Amino acid sequence: MKKKYIILILSLFFLSCTYYNTFYNAKKSFKEGEKAQKNLAPGAKSTAGHNKYEEAIKKASKVLTFHPKSKWADDALFLIGRAYYNMGQYTKAERKFNELLVSFPKSKFVKDCHYYISSCQYKSGNEEGAIQSLKLIAQSSKIEKKKRAEATYLLGEIYFERKEYDDAISQYQHLVENHKKDTLSAYAQARIGESFWFKKDYASAKEAFIQVEKLDPRPEKLFESKFKSGECFYLTGDFEEGMNIFGDLSKESKDSEKLPLVKLKIAEGILLSGKIEEAIQEYDNIIEDYPKTEHSATAFYHLGTIYQDKFGDLKKAKDMFDSCKAENPRSKIASEALSKSANIAKVEEYKTQLSEGETEESGRVLFLLAELYLTQMNQPDSALAEYLALADKYPESEYAAKSLYAAAWILENLKKDTTRAKEIYRRILKEHPGSDYVNPAIKLSKVSPDSFEFDNPERDYLEAERMLQEYGNVDSALILYNSIVERFPQSIYAGKAAYAAAWLIEHYANPEDSTVALAYQRVIDEYPNSEYADAARIKLGLAPRKGMPSPPTPQQQELPEEQTPDTAQVDTSLASSGPSIPRAPQPLKRGEFVYPESEIESGIKGKVMLKIMINFEGKVDQAVLVNETGNYWIDEAAIKAAMETTFEADSIDMMLLGGWFLYDVEVRPPEVDDDLIDRTGTE
Repeated sequence: MKKKYIILILSLFFLSCTYYNTFYNAKKSFKEGEKAQKNLAPGAKSTAGHNKYEEAIKKASKVLTFHPKSKWADDALFLIGRAYYNMGQYTKAERKFNELLVSFPKSKFVKDCHYYISSCQYKSGNEEGAIQSLKLIAQSSKIEKKKRAEATYLLGEIYFERKEYDDAISQYQHLVENHKKDTLSAYAQARIGESFWFKKDYASAKEAFIQVEKLDPRPEKLFESKFKSGECFYLTGDFEEGMNIFGDLSKESKDSEKLPLVKLKIAEGILLSGKIEEAIQEYDNIIEDYPKTEHSATAFYHLGTIYQDKFGDLKKAKDMFDSCKAENPRSKIASEALSKSANIAKVEEYKTQLSEGETEESGRVLFLLAELYLTQMNQPDSALAEYLALADKYPESEYAAKSLYAAAWILENLKKDTTRAKEIYRRILKEHPGSDYVNPAIKLSKVSPDSFEFDNPERDYLEAERMLQEYGNVDSALILYNSIVERFPQSIYAGKAAYAAAWLIEHYANPEDSTVALAYQRVIDEYPNSEYADAARIKLGLAPRKGMPSPPTPQQQELPEEQTPDTAQVDTSLASSGPSIPRAPQPLKRGEFVYPESEIESGIKGKVMLKIMINFEGKVDQAVLVNETGNYWIDEAAIKAAMETTFEADSIDMMLLGGWFLYDVEVRPPEVDDDLIDRTGTE
């Protein structure tokens, strides 16, 4: 009996050794994976580390499969979760951590699991859930200090990625102040610099990057921070100190692959200091020392910009841009150089066309040349000269008013010459009173509309609508529509007025001859690319029927009660209210619609369509309602949101910049938390 008892004890001992050895081997593989990733930046992955984590998962899984009730089971489950986490497989990792919480609620790993679950939520895109969990961890004295530091860093990362830089800076500063010895402190300090950088507060960014060195950063992070601080000195106008930093970096990077990057920055500093010939020599040296590299290609590119912007030597500039492309065809800078070279080729083409004598296209070509100088070549002086030349030489051109508007914009925004800008705006009012630039000219010149006697196609069109809708006066409306067509043929209201006139003739004049057909044919002939021409073709049976714009009808009668439209929904159809103008591109930053608190009970929602004028910086100069909600305060909030919207000017066709676009503002009442509605304690 005693012998059997000894055998049982030995069997249990060896069995325990077996599954411990299995877990030990899993733990060994996991540590080897961590070692492979040790010197990598946060978030970086290693192939060797990935393979070791895979081994660890397989070995730890054996413990759970064959010994699910052993004392190592929660250790194995936690190790598997961490391995998935380090591999970037956050959904699997979160599942394992949750499994541990359910299966082993008293495990020593419970607190760590809560941290990892929060981190997995963040990595998987559940930011709000992660923020709440990470805040609890960062503030808990019961959580290991290392984990609190990591939670604080992750909070900073969430805010940073959301571009909420003030909140990000707050978290990173908390980490640096309270966890200075943690390896994450240097990364957090660098992030503070980057946050200020994106806020365009380069002075604060500079100071933040300088502080990184005091936190014992890894060499790569130290170089990056010094490099950024040098750029900040340039951006704050201290070129000499910036060059000193890059000079020190060039000595520290003497045998490094980073040296040519530093030399390019030194050349940039020399150029910024106004020493153009010395900068050219520095770029030439880089081309000679690092041939056929991205660095030599970049040097060629900068030489091209010098000859283009500093000397106005477009031929030499084009040679440099072409050399950039040939030097390293696959580099990113090569595609930019190709674009620059193509722009110069266009300039030469436009100048050749203009030198061959005046044609019907001369005004358009001159306008394209000016737009090219302004939007693509960073030559506002040349653009200004061409815009003014167009307005003087071709005052009847459809581009004359737009050219004056562009010239005024350059003077006001780039030259800071508001006096001359106002003179140009007044010139628009006097010389082009029927143009689409009258309203912004009135606004920007800050003059009273009553001080000028001029007609306005938009005002006339609205008056025609009023004559129809309020008085049922078809004859007066028809006279106004025809007047718009004859006097303002270049206006965006001309095609719309022509179609409205044809529609009135068809429905109210009832002629027995071909007058109606001729009226619709005029729309097709004079405005062939407009939506009104499309509608006219349908009317004449020249195209299949589809949605058509419908002019306003006289004295619209009230609908019966059962047909009353839902006033809680904004009408988003263009119907009779919008001229044929392009849709605005995707905004760079969408202006926020703030629902007026006093109007929440109205329940109005949907989309408000506006026409907006986008200037050469991508900002909105003017916003006009196309369809209204019928609620003054909501309409005003929509206009405000549109005015605060910005666009990427480079992504817009240069022929359209400075003109009208259609743009939607979403109107939606804020959601009210039911728990906040009634806190009186009554049911």
